[in-house]
Amino acid sequence: MTIPIENIYFLLCYAWDKLDERDIVSVQAQEHTQLLDLLTRVLLNGTTYLLKRGIDRQYLPQQHAYAGVKGKFLLGETLKHPSLMATHTQCEFDEFSVDILHNQLLYTTLRHLLRCEDVHQGLHQSIRSLLPKLSGIQEVTLSERLFQSVRLHRNNAFYGFLMNCCELIHQNLLLNEQTGKYRFRDFWQDERQMARLFEAFVRNFYKRELSDARVYREDIRWQMEATATDLSLLPKMQTDISIEWHNRKTLIDTKFYSETLRTYFDAQKIHAPHLYQLFAYLQNHPDAQEGILLYPVVSHQVGAAYQRGTQRIRVETIHLAQPWQSIREDLLRLVG
Repeated sequence: MTIPIENIYFLLCYAWDKLDERDIVSVQAQEHTQLLDLLTRVLLNGTTYLLKRGIDRQYLPQQHAYAGVKGKFLLGETLKHPSLMATHTQCEFDEFSVDILHNQLLYTTLRHLLRCEDVHQGLHQSIRSLLPKLSGIQEVTLSERLFQSVRLHRNNAFYGFLMNCCELIHQNLLLNEQTGKYRFRDFWQDERQMARLFEAFVRNFYKRELSDARVYREDIRWQMEATATDLSLLPKMQTDISIEWHNRKTLIDTKFYSETLRTYFDAQKIHAPHLYQLFAYLQNHPDAQEGILLYPVVSHQVGAAYQRGTQRIRVETIHLAQPWQSIREDLLRLVG
């Protein structure tokens, strides 16, 4: 399955819930554009926007030798440096600094992109021109923990979009230790990453597009009686997407697989574990009228429906290679 770059970008923006920021950055995806180049342009345009608006700063505690006294005088630290005591004192004070975590992650990612062979050379030059404007920011060792440590608020929320881009790039840059260069992995061919992206995309799409609906993830309680100890052994049931809309409740379970159907003895069949999982959800959630297994189209489209008493089960596909407006219409039709 080949998904156009523009559609992958839309999927990312919906999954991150950053459609407004996408419009601010204003990056156009052409057919020949590579995804990494597109993400690099997002960081370049986004950083330029930040510099024009005013890059984020915070007060950070600093400790320095100071001619005189500034902030908190550190007597013990001063006594440790007798050669400086005549002219300087060790002081601790707060300094309004750009050297804060989200700026460091952005700066470091741009530095890594300079060493990535898959980035267009013209973009390398744009990064080199931009980096001097980020003086005072240190490079850090990127990790998932650091990205999870970022704390933003309403006044600097735009950074969230850039942090999402930086984290995605970090997750898929592979370092060649012999050359010190990076290569970008085609993450859309990674079923695990794409499964998370596809689920978040569908959920946030419905949250935004169905303004009068309640769209959320939901824990389903097993409809069985047992001791607390025995109940604790049961696996957790949590929907990917629950939609309450027009007096109807729909449970959607998204799947991203290289093949929508499985071949059993030369016959095409629905993935049994997927169907069993959805069936268990409905069996233990009598208030739900419908359950949908939703896959991206791989080789052919599927649209199958089954009735179980008052509940309906559907297996559906969405074609992610078609024009974006058609994707939108198909998703709305799915729950309409």
